[in-house]
Amino acid sequence: MLFQKIAAFALLQYPTYTWAATNYTSEALNPQLTNTIGDNGGPTLYYNGSGPVPPYNETSPIPAPFTPLSPTNQTENYFYNQVAAIVANGSNYTTKCEKCLASTNVFHEAAISQPVSVVTDLLIRVWNITDFPIYAVTGESEFSGIGGLGPYWAQLFAKMNESTGDYQAWCYYQWDTCTVPPTIEIDESLYFKPKPAAASVVPNPSGKTINVLHLSDWHLDPRYDIGSEANCSQYLCCRPYSTNTKLDTGVSNASVPASRFGYLYCDSPPDLALSSFKSMPSFFNVDDISFTIFTGDIVSHDNDDQLSRAYVEYEETVTYEVFKAEMGNIPIYPTLGNHDSLPEAYNTPNNIDGTKTAGANNIFSWNYDLLSSMWERDGWITAAEASHASTHYGAYAHTTAQGLRIISINTDFWYVDNIFNFFNFTNPDQSGILKFLIKELETCEAKGQRAWIIGHVLSGYDGSNGLPNPTALFYSIVARFAPATIAAIFFGHTHEDQLQIFYDYNATSLNGTLRNTNAIDISKPLTMGFIGPSITPLTGNNAGYQLYQVDAKTFEIMGIQTYFANVSESLTWTSPVWQFEYDARSTYNVNGTWPATSPLNATFWTDVTYSMLTNQSLVERYNFLETKSSVVTKNCSTAACAKQKVCYIRSGSGAQGYACPYGDGPF
Repeated sequence: MLFQKIAAFALLQYPTYTWAATNYTSEALNPQLTNTIGDNGGPTLYYNGSGPVPPYNETSPIPAPFTPLSPTNQTENYFYNQVAAIVANGSNYTTKCEKCLASTNVFHEAAISQPVSVVTDLLIRVWNITDFPIYAVTGESEFSGIGGLGPYWAQLFAKMNESTGDYQAWCYYQWDTCTVPPTIEIDESLYFKPKPAAASVVPNPSGKTINVLHLSDWHLDPRYDIGSEANCSQYLCCRPYSTNTKLDTGVSNASVPASRFGYLYCDSPPDLALSSFKSMPSFFNVDDISFTIFTGDIVSHDNDDQLSRAYVEYEETVTYEVFKAEMGNIPIYPTLGNHDSLPEAYNTPNNIDGTKTAGANNIFSWNYDLLSSMWERDGWITAAEASHASTHYGAYAHTTAQGLRIISINTDFWYVDNIFNFFNFTNPDQSGILKFLIKELETCEAKGQRAWIIGHVLSGYDGSNGLPNPTALFYSIVARFAPATIAAIFFGHTHEDQLQIFYDYNATSLNGTLRNTNAIDISKPLTMGFIGPSITPLTGNNAGYQLYQVDAKTFEIMGIQTYFANVSESLTWTSPVWQFEYDARSTYNVNGTWPATSPLNATFWTDVTYSMLTNQSLVERYNFLETKSSVVTKNCSTAACAKQKVCYIRSGSGAQGYACPYGDGPF
């Protein structure tokens, strides 16, 4: 939820220790505005918005209105007065939910009858009297200025309908005023045929492995300001405007000067980002990597009124140029993150206006075209796959040289921050992205081909990111095609090193053709979701990446090693220091009973969760490794926290995660 997210960011401040000036190295505070870590022939990367980095104040194109109309002040005042009366204590609406529902209906009526400018001005005027949370300095800069969100919100309001639960969902997930909407039951017969017995049989392992690299949440920050306040009170730190209001510090007297190598509350500066690649030969032979998966998020976490299409295009272009330069001929299979868009997280179904069916007309096609063309140029996907990605939200499916089918989907279509998920809310696949996934899995099943699914926003865990209806359908898809076809699933987004287990349904889950996707049987584990650690340290984490050993035939995960850079020490570095953090099999096979030749599959991790319920030190170890061994990791030392962690790990959908005890953990 928007309020929860802002509150969480507000907590990211004030480390538990202070630095002594004698600890600083000249290299850490070297003011050079370009990277000092070698770029291997890739592009030069910049600090503090220098060089070709687009400025903060650049504006972007806005979407065309569905119905062009001419504005009048009289009608704008009419709608404004309605909302103002609803918000005021003297209105006929007494609860926050009633007020939100009524206000949303006024915006809907305005959006279907008035020009976009009226809706935009109305949003600004309502913000001025309510001060509802935004990611901008003012309502003007959020909705009509550089942020430019007004025309997008106008499109959403025009499409919303109370009969499909849109208003209630909007008021709960975005404004925390109404109760949570019920999760729909899934009529699986509308999407796929019943599961055959063979779909429950995993192929025999080959006894041979390949190496696969997992990168996630790069979040390069070309506006990172060396020496600025890294321990700021607001979001984002390590910027020239960052301050610590409690300590009365800023760029001229920073309590923790921003090392050019990164810090806990900042996005990835160029040298930290590049150093992740430079560190790899110290730990393994890079030439032995068969391929890399990148589970999304390139752009820095700027506010809405600091982002532009030019900035997003710049970040995406230089990032994939870096990836290609560093990995050479090793293929990289990417997926779109919520920050790989403008506005952030926004994606619309191709048929949003009721007539368009070709993705080339989508208002975000500029982004899909750019990304898919770079992936094709670098030789990672074929021309046909790139063509599909350009017209279908960046989604594609590709068969690797080893025979694995990698299916990349745009998970913004279940992400809570994509406002376009709040019309026709009870349709779990408004975009068709899950139908695409089903079609690909059906083809794989018919061929006996194994598949990985890669996406960015996780489907479950704590339930704060994935909306319940589309993730319920996704869960049914996984239950239908795992374990025989789906070998593993990979996400990013949280910046943490986490796990998700998918289970089969229990015997009571099916009522006729309708599936209750919350009725799972934890004695029947199916497959794993691996949530990869981030390169960016934000939000109080370290930087990290993982290497997998993968069975060459079944494509199940046989081993995982995690490597990290402890950015709390970055002011003492002369160059970023990366370390081996842990091996998953050694760390979690606490009883030594899991065979060395068996995969780290859903059965293994289910056993780990049972151990967590009786072994508090194991839970605390997992909790610490989640943050990549961050010095500001919050403790998880109670039995209640252990139960919460286990519940999260066992939750593969938004509704399942939402049902976990939220207040018992360290977050």
